[in-house]
Amino acid sequence: MIDRVSNGLLAAVAVLATGFADPRPVAATPADTLRGLAPHRAVYEMSLARRGDRSDVLEVTGRLVYEFSGTPCDGFSSRFRLVTRVTNTDGAARVTDMRTTSFEDVRAGSFDFVNQNLVDGRTIEDTKGVAHHEGDATRVKIVGRVGGAIDLPAPVRFPTEHMVDLLEAARAGRSVAEIDLFDGSDAGKKVFRTTVVIGREQTGVDDTTGEAAAASQPGLTAGHRRWTVDISYFDRAKTDNDALPDYQLGFLLYENGVSRRLRLDYGDFTLAGTLSSLETLPAGECR
Repeated sequence: MIDRVSNGLLAAVAVLATGFADPRPVAATPADTLRGLAPHRAVYEMSLARRGDRSDVLEVTGRLVYEFSGTPCDGFSSRFRLVTRVTNTDGAARVTDMRTTSFEDVRAGSFDFVNQNLVDGRTIEDTKGVAHHEGDATRVKIVGRVGGAIDLPAPVRFPTEHMVDLLEAARAGRSVAEIDLFDGSDAGKKVFRTTVVIGREQTGVDDTTGEAAAASQPGLTAGHRRWTVDISYFDRAKTDNDALPDYQLGFLLYENGVSRRLRLDYGDFTLAGTLSSLETLPAGECR
């Protein structure tokens, strides 16, 4: 169960800068959308929102800190640290500490990542790798892994590419899309096949009830177009077309890449991420 929560939250954080649409060459990524992404730091309080009768999860508390910065010219960096305490129905508790840093050069089609995962202070994952788009293929090299590079199914998208794809789809009024995602999760071995549903564009006054932090930085939220997004994650390695998703992620996405109202649904239990702090980070300039 701990692995399910950890892997899901890793993907969730990646999707804070992630979107989905028809695959396109990296060179075709809309420059205006890239320039519109806002450097920011967001803090989310994680909690158990729902549990089914058969769930062995009794309580979840934690905090996720996410930072996104960079420019289309210099590339985009993201980092997060997520600490959660999960208590089961037997009263046993585990503390997970997940740390991820990444750098993505969208113009060059490259993605560097470092993923660390600790449970009760013991390291269970420490993965460092780099992925490149090479024509129609994507190649991943994990530092220290025997066997050389891994060729991923084409086409896959990296997190910032996904963000741009989703925003372009939302602005075009699209409601459903599918795309394969690589974010370095599961020791850099997993590709997610995703199905995304985009709600209608929201206008007018933004309802920030329960997330006052969203109104604390009006430059990041006020007046920006926004959409509800629901994503279902499927393990691409599984061939059963009728298989249920590993989990589902929901959130409210602003046109500048800021997200809030996180919801992570595993079927037998659901986690919520409430935005508690939001601040603007210094923005670089393309030279």
